[in-house]
Formats: sequence, C-alpha cells, structure tokens
Amino acid sequence: MLKVNQKQTRKKNIFLSPYILALLDAFWVNAGLFLAFELRFWGNVPDYNIEPFWDIAPWLGIATIVIFSGLGLYEKRRNGYMSVLRASLTGVAGIFMITLSLTFWLRGFAFPRSVLLLSSILQMLLISLWRYACWYLEKKIHGLRRLLIIGPREEKEKLLEQVIDFPRGWFKVHKVIDYTSVDQLDEWLEEIDAVLLVPPFPSEQRARLLADCRGAGCDVFLVPDFYDILLLNARMGQLSDLPVMEIKDIGLTEFQQVIKRIFDIALALLGLILTAPITVTCALLIRLSTSGPAFYTQKRVGRGKRVFHLLKFRTMVEDAEKETGPVLAVDNDPRITGIGRFLRATRLDELPQLFNVLKGEMSIVGPRPERPVFVQEFAQLYPDYHMRHIIKPGITGLAQVVGKYTTSPEDKLKFDLYYMRNYSLLMDFKIILQTIPVLFSRESAGGIKHDASTFIAVYQRPGSGTDGSKMPTSTVSLPK
Repeated sequence: MLKVNQKQTRKKNIFLSPYILALLDAFWVNAGLFLAFELRFWGNVPDYNIEPFWDIAPWLGIATIVIFSGLGLYEKRRNGYMSVLRASLTGVAGIFMITLSLTFWLRGFAFPRSVLLLSSILQMLLISLWRYACWYLEKKIHGLRRLLIIGPREEKEKLLEQVIDFPRGWFKVHKVIDYTSVDQLDEWLEEIDAVLLVPPFPSEQRARLLADCRGAGCDVFLVPDFYDILLLNARMGQLSDLPVMEIKDIGLTEFQQVIKRIFDIALALLGLILTAPITVTCALLIRLSTSGPAFYTQKRVGRGKRVFHLLKFRTMVEDAEKETGPVLAVDNDPRITGIGRFLRATRLDELPQLFNVLKGEMSIVGPRPERPVFVQEFAQLYPDYHMRHIIKPGITGLAQVVGKYTTSPEDKLKFDLYYMRNYSLLMDFKIILQTIPVLFSRESAGGIKHDASTFIAVYQRPGSGTDGSKMPTSTVSLPK
C-alpha cells in the first residue's frame, strides 16, 4: 500500500502549468524585443523608441499565447525536444510577422529594421533555451516510467514495431504481455508505473483492467478503437427512465460546410498568389533535372467515394509504376528523383493541390485522399474505413500533423475519425499552424518501412527479452 501511495503522490504536479508557460512565453518574447532596443542603442534608448514598445508589448504577448497555443505548445508532449523546438521557432517566425504588422500601425518609424531583425534572433534564442529548460525539467520530474504493454497476441509484430519507434527518455518498456496473461497483473503492478492498453481486447476484461491499474496508482493509456471514437462527445440522455448515450452523426452540418468552403476558397486563392514564384521555380527545376512533365495527375477517392484527379508536382521518374503497378513509396525508394526528395521532404509537391481545393474536390484540412486500389484494400481490412469519405479530403489533416508518413492506415483512420467527430474552424486553424513545423521534420515525409522482422530480431536479442529493458517508449494522445 505504501508503494501505491508513493505513485499517486508522484503523479501530482508532473507538468508545468500551461498558464505559467503562457505568461513566461509572452515575457521572453517581449524581453527579446526590449533587449534588441538596448543593444541597438547601447543601453540608452530614446523615449521616441521605447514608448511605442510599451504600447505594443501587451498585444505582442497576447499574439504569442495565441500562436503558441495553436501550435500545441501548451499540450502535453512526451516526446523529443526537436518537435518542441520546431514548433517554438515556427511560433517566433509568426511573432515576427505580427510585430511587423503592429509596428506599421503604431508609430512604425520608432522600430528600426535592425531592431526587428535582432529581436527575432534574440527571441529564437531565448524561447529555445526557455522551452528546453521546461522540457528538461518536465522530463526529470516525470522520471523514466516503467511501462507494461497489454495487447493482443496476434498483433505482437505490429505492436513491437510501433513500440521500438517511440521517443526515448520518458518510458521504459518493462514487459509486453497479451490478455491471456492478465491473471498475473497484480504482481506486475507492483513493478510498473504505467500501463498501455492496446485493442482489441475482451470487453469483460476492460473495466477490471482499468480499475486495477488506476487503483494501483499507475498511469493508464488506452489506444482507442473505432467504437471509442464514435462515443466521443456522446450526450447522456434517457428513454423514459432508461439511461442512454445519444450518438451524434460524424460529419459537418450544412452551416459548417458553407463556412469551411468559404475558408477553403480564401486560403487557396491567397496560397496560390503567395506561392506563385515557388510554384514556377519548382516546375522549372523538375523540367531541367529530369525528363517528363513537371506536373502529374493521379486518381484519388474523395467525398462520397467519388474519384477525382489529384494534381501534384512529379517527384518520381517517369512511368515509375510501369513495372510494379500501384505501390506505396518506401524508405530510400529508388524511383524518387533528386529534386523529388527535396519536394517531398518540404511537402512542396503538394502545392498544386490548391487548384483541387478551388475546384471543390478537396479542402485545405481533411483526411488525405487515397488511391482507389488502396481504398479497396484498406476497406477490406478496416470495415469503418468508408467513414472517412463522409467529408472532403484535405491537403493536410490531423493524421499528418500528429502522425508520420509511416503511421499505419488504421491509426490514420482513427485520427481522421477523431477530426470528423470534433470538427471546428478553430481546429482547422490549429492543424494548419501545426503543419508548418511538420514540414521541417524528415520522418514525417519518409516512405513506409519494411516488415517487422527486423524489430522482432532486436527485441529478441540477448539482454532484450521479456522485460524489454532496452526498448524505450512513449505514448501518443489525441489532441483536445
């Protein structure tokens, strides 16, 4: 019992308060601008310059909190520091644009260009150091938790492949078991700090597992299945005196569809205008470096399972699938051209899809459209796969922001259904913002990995047996 109490006590104050983070983010951003003034004028800033700074400081602080919140920097992040750094630097770049706008309206001549440029450098440095300190402190307070993974025996290969890919430093896999071994759970609960439950699992065991784990003071993480996602935001009601859960439809209301369409058209037009020089440059580079056209179209499945032609920059050799037929790209795919690797890594190959948005075939945010042949395959594996075609596909989406290119179709489907269940215009804004740092993540644009035999071989090496002590892991939670 003493050990249980220690676990429960340690769980308190694990994470820094997001309110404190927000206030100090605003402070460091303004501090960077203030220090830029001090350095520019060697510590003797004229009143003409410093007074407008005090005028914009509150607005700059509010803008910082809004942008950082949209980038997910106030959500729990049990992963590597690089994802935090990418989001933080993206936020500082957004703050630079906001600062330019504010100085234009509020005595812009009081803000020399040297101050604006220097402030961005200082803000990047201060925010990077501050956010690293927060990440490091959170990691130390959290501690390396011993994790028990309970999952189905028949999916052990897939489970191990995902586990070994998790970020390091937050969790250490202590044991991986299936549901036939839960009779020994009481013994293992004394040795672990957290439990990850992976579906599918018997419903009669679910409540007991959750109760036992929480009663032992362990953190519990549940990978949701499609049934769990459908229950999200269900409303409690009654039929006579019978308590029931009323499940709302997945999808957008007519009003939401109209607002989303206006939002899509405005962003697509703005995007095409702003990226016109980039589009022309990419097209020329493709034509000069490879044989074949700069653009290509590919059949994809959209809303209502209607097939449309998706427009992209060509990143593979001409007639890449002539010998193989339709196949997914893999790591180090030899069919991808040199310029194609760059376009894929930066996601610039997706730019022409803004024309698909204007035509009404796609949205800016939504599930990524798949090719008909893959849709047929996935539909056979996952009976709920057709539900993602209730809304228009998107250039970016929740699955692309929180997942990777190598994320399994099943997990991507869960993210897509979660998005459809919880859609709001604010969520679209957040996904668009969070797409920007993803562009600088190499793993987000890589090809699919090969089978899990390599991972299992690692897991079964001497010293990496059933306790899994050499297999660090973390967890992924759906954003709120």
